[in-house]
Amino acid sequence: MSVGSHSDECSDIPEWLQVGEEVLPLVIRRHRRAKRICLRYDPTGHAVSLTLPRHARVSEGLHFLNQKSEWLITTLTEMPCKKQIKPGVVIPLFGARVRIKHDETLRCAWQLKDDVLTVSGKREHFERRVMDAIRKMAKKHISDLAAYQSRRIGRIVRRISVRDTRSRWGSCSSTGNLSFSWRLIFAPYEVFEYVVAHEVSHLRHMHHGERFWQLCEFLCPGHEVAKEWLRVHGKELYRFNA
Repeated sequence: MSVGSHSDECSDIPEWLQVGEEVLPLVIRRHRRAKRICLRYDPTGHAVSLTLPRHARVSEGLHFLNQKSEWLITTLTEMPCKKQIKPGVVIPLFGARVRIKHDETLRCAWQLKDDVLTVSGKREHFERRVMDAIRKMAKKHISDLAAYQSRRIGRIVRRISVRDTRSRWGSCSSTGNLSFSWRLIFAPYEVFEYVVAHEVSHLRHMHHGERFWQLCEFLCPGHEVAKEWLRVHGKELYRFNA
């Protein structure tokens, strides 16, 4: 494993990392609350992230990086290959197999009918339009389900945001704002349902104690199966280009 660096005044800070046969961006950050050096692979940006405590030297981080070279190689090897979004490709949407189609004459931006997702516009904008449609579908389904589940427990969702998150499938703030990864739309519906139930449960219990898990089970019976699916197969949700 080797690193390359900038040629300017920050030449001691590498900008790329060679892992096996691949060359990946290397993002080095300092975090004032970090207590130790942390290494993470970011499947969204296909990059390596190295977080340093406030007073740690870059050389210490690079030494740690070299020690973890085998872990990085194994992680990349286990990641599923990216699947290109193009006409005719079949993608999973909430567990259903949906074929994507291009129709420049379609009057609306996109249409989902009979397990076929059709998008309009010029061919060179096809991938972007497909992803726009998928994100909008994800946000609508998430918003509708979160609103329903929160009413069941007498809580209010202040705001819902949908992003391409890197480390968590969902989160809940102390002010009642929920955030989710739009990539959950690629998972089976029961997995999507579990993540929404998980975050809605935090509206009542901001911890992972027994009462939290009891509420999560009430909102999503059998949630342990979905939780395990996400642990084992979650990385597969990053295989679609975006």
